[in-house]
Amino acid sequence: MDFSTILGVIAFAGLIFLGVSTNQISASLINPHGVFVVLGGVFVAMLIGTPLKYLVKSVTELKALMLDDETAHLNKALPALVALAEQCRMRGLSALKDTDRNVADGFLARVADAALEYNDSNFVKQVMEQEINQAADEMNEIANVYRTMGILAPMFGLLGTLIGIISVLKQLSDPESVGPAMGVAITSAFYGILLANMFCVPIAGKIRARIWLRVKLKSMILEGVLEIMKGSIPLVVERRLQAYLV
Repeated sequence: MDFSTILGVIAFAGLIFLGVSTNQISASLINPHGVFVVLGGVFVAMLIGTPLKYLVKSVTELKALMLDDETAHLNKALPALVALAEQCRMRGLSALKDTDRNVADGFLARVADAALEYNDSNFVKQVMEQEINQAADEMNEIANVYRTMGILAPMFGLLGTLIGIISVLKQLSDPESVGPAMGVAITSAFYGILLANMFCVPIAGKIRARIWLRVKLKSMILEGVLEIMKGSIPLVVERRLQAYLV
């Protein structure tokens, strides 16, 4: 479980509650027009500019952000690789078929299967590095969804403000209505900036961090299996892989 993401969500909810309870956030910020323009505009623009595949993955990835901790996967993978090295030292490479298929979402098992099928460390390295790179590129596209939303949201907030100002200009003959109408117009920009900086940009940054953690995890697993294929003793495997935990 990723506690930093959960703590961030709780802290944001706490700030909203504190703002409402102390009247720092008033009912004047409620603007259905602004919500419609910002959320509706961002949603339509993303549908037009992004393949549906990545839009769906960008939503499903939110669950992983809350529940998965890549650092914990790193810490679990090292003992599993050392244990696998000990088994292979006693029983030979055939012990790879008994690899735990839950480690790193099955990546360790896929590397072990490739090692058993081809028994060529250079080929295994080439194939699995290609898988690592492709998975990183796929995750980067998901991060780009939120980066793009972070750019679009303030723009649509500004658009909502411009639409509101046009309505204000039509009411200049009634000075008492100009102030409230102007407040409603400006809140559209507030919604766009809030969506970008409290949701889109942080999520894109978190996904970017997870990309490199996953690359590190998979690279560690691949190097561990390659060392096992070379016949390295468990102590050497452990020492070489400990650098990934820094």
